[in-house]
Amino acid sequence: MSEYVVELKNATKRFPGVVALKNMQLSVKPGEILGLIGENGAGKSTLIKVLTGVHQADEGQIYVDGVEQHFKDPNDSAAAGIACVYQELNIEKLLSITDNIFINKWIKKGTLLDYPTMHKKAKEVMASLGQDVDPTKPAGNFGMGVQQMIEIAKAVLINAKMIIMDEPTSSLTDNEVDALFRIIRDLRSRGVSLIYISHKMAEIREICDDI
Repeated sequence: MSEYVVELKNATKRFPGVVALKNMQLSVKPGEILGLIGENGAGKSTLIKVLTGVHQADEGQIYVDGVEQHFKDPNDSAAAGIACVYQELNIEKLLSITDNIFINKWIKKGTLLDYPTMHKKAKEVMASLGQDVDPTKPAGNFGMGVQQMIEIAKAVLINAKMIIMDEPTSSLTDNEVDALFRIIRDLRSRGVSLIYISHKMAEIREICDDI
């Protein structure tokens, strides 16, 4: 068994006229919060997309729990236990919290969607993230802090081993940042690893184990 939950070895990704990643190395231990910093254009977004199967590296390998992976798309990375909460939240505001959490992961009873079970599970996972909300209500009824927790709930639901958070506090109030940090520490205590991307050095110093 590998000591790392996720390893990226010698990853290179080229686009026409630019080398976005060159021999990138990354290793994340279980329950570690790894801070990722770099100026705009340094390759952070490309790194996220390689780890989540949006892009495939031209060279290099990805290992999850010591097993080499070949992600063709984000479904493959999710199946391996890697999730990402993007800076631009992927929330359908007119749909309910339940629908947002279970979209493309529906629970069915026969041929019908099993909404009682999904509402119950959605309520439970949001409660585990400190959110006492009605999951039948549209996601757009809630503020950015709750919407971000809906995204984190999606990662919890697939039993993500590692969650990437891209500039997660950019639209949050101070109270919402405090709540997010509590959740991040709770996830770490459960053995979930995180890559925390931010330009805010005070946050990086406060929440991350390594940079």
